[in-house]
Amino acid sequence: MRHMSSAVHFASARDDKGISLAEKLSRIYDRAGLASCIAPGDLVAVKVHVGEPGNLAFVPPQLVRVIIDKIIAAGATPFLTDANTLYSGGRSNGAAHARSAVMNGFGYAVTGAPFIVADGLTGHDSVTVPIKGVLLKEARIASAIARADSMIVVSHFKGHGLAGFGGAIKNLGMGCACRMGKQVQHSDVKPRVKTDRCISCRRCFRACPASAISMSGGPASISPDTCIGCGECIVWCRNGAIRPNWDEGAPGNLQRRMAEYALGAVEGKAGKVGYVNAAIRISPDCDCGPVNDVPVVGDIGIMASLDPVAIDKACSDLVVAASGAPGSACQHSGASSDKFGAVHKDTDWSIQLAHAEAIGLGSRDYKLEPLR
Repeated sequence: MRHMSSAVHFASARDDKGISLAEKLSRIYDRAGLASCIAPGDLVAVKVHVGEPGNLAFVPPQLVRVIIDKIIAAGATPFLTDANTLYSGGRSNGAAHARSAVMNGFGYAVTGAPFIVADGLTGHDSVTVPIKGVLLKEARIASAIARADSMIVVSHFKGHGLAGFGGAIKNLGMGCACRMGKQVQHSDVKPRVKTDRCISCRRCFRACPASAISMSGGPASISPDTCIGCGECIVWCRNGAIRPNWDEGAPGNLQRRMAEYALGAVEGKAGKVGYVNAAIRISPDCDCGPVNDVPVVGDIGIMASLDPVAIDKACSDLVVAASGAPGSACQHSGASSDKFGAVHKDTDWSIQLAHAEAIGLGSRDYKLEPLR
């Protein structure tokens, strides 16, 4: 089946016109037609990644403010949002997540909009959405995102250890899922217990919907035959004793499930979702880490589109076409070499693009429209 070409509007990071990057974003937002996604009175989720404390590679909140001002001018009500993380850290519950957002500059004074944790205090607040996937038939989407009228997805384009790169597809699929949904995507294998960290508090035992956890007077034990892989025990453990098993099973299935969850994130929002990718500070790993490495290539620019697959494909093509940055993990990689493959050698990042296109999320066929 031949897919139609999608427009991806591009503004270079170069100061080639005497125009700030914020002004360039404003212009490509308009030219890409993102205003068409929003109606007066809409509750608009602005899906961001506020970055783990200690990481400085996320999208600058000053750029996000440009989008917030556009939404307010359209007569709608924007809110910044992200879902809690599956792993322990500065964003694993609603209170810590909100604090991390403010620490990294995503407070109201800077952005002009409140930050709302999409899946609530403990990562449970979600809506089950039916999807027509190959591997999955439903997705657990964070409730604030599922119930929003429209959405602008603002993604920092960078590397990722399991997906190769993270862009709009990952921000939709992984970023919009509640913690249980993240567990579904990350592994076909059940959670495991680090017995040296278990204090036998029985929180996981009480939370397990499948009665798969036993205590027997000692550390928790999970029956692999009974466990349904829902991830509730991971959510409820306060000591980091129960961890997801990051073995993804069949090669590429994490990326495929991620793309299918992206379908769930946009369900019911046809024509109501727009995308902005910032290909700047292109770190080799995700913003979920507490540190960030030297960017693998120089800053490229910002893109806007109505197609999440097209915008990710355009970003990946531009990163591949660039030369590796001096002092980075890709410093010896020349132009037209796979930068993300050089860092994450066992990951074929093209899988997420191909599968997303195959299930109807968007098209890899795009036309780059530079800002003139």
